[in-house]
Amino acid sequence: MPLYELFCIAVHNPVSSVNLRGIVNNVSTQVHQSGGVVRDLKNLGLNLTLPQRMRRMRQFYTKGDHFTMAFDSSPVVLKRINETLRNDPSIIRWTVLKRASKLKDLANPRHPSVDFNEIELPSHLGH
Repeated sequence: MPLYELFCIAVHNPVSSVNLRGIVNNVSTQVHQSGGVVRDLKNLGLNLTLPQRMRRMRQFYTKGDHFTMAFDSSPVVLKRINETLRNDPSIIRWTVLKRASKLKDLANPRHPSVDFNEIELPSHLGH
């Protein structure tokens, strides 16, 4: 099963965090029921100002709750999760990134294409 990472911005509820808990619970339940595993869950902040005014389902938002979730799941379940988030009115924006296809991809991190220690500075910039 591929490793995915979900980045999500939810509508901020100033009274309680029931909306956010419901979203996380819903997504993690879908992953678990399909035999997947939730690897990591991070709260990136509550009531954060958005970089720009965002519109979702005919409403504008300037603040939101941010979180990420890393999980192993099949592509079929990922489609269901995307459909759930698309239909949820308490979600402002989300994106899912594929982090790795196999476990060995996680064990061998990619090296940068440029090694900045090997680059020589021009003589007029050197110290």
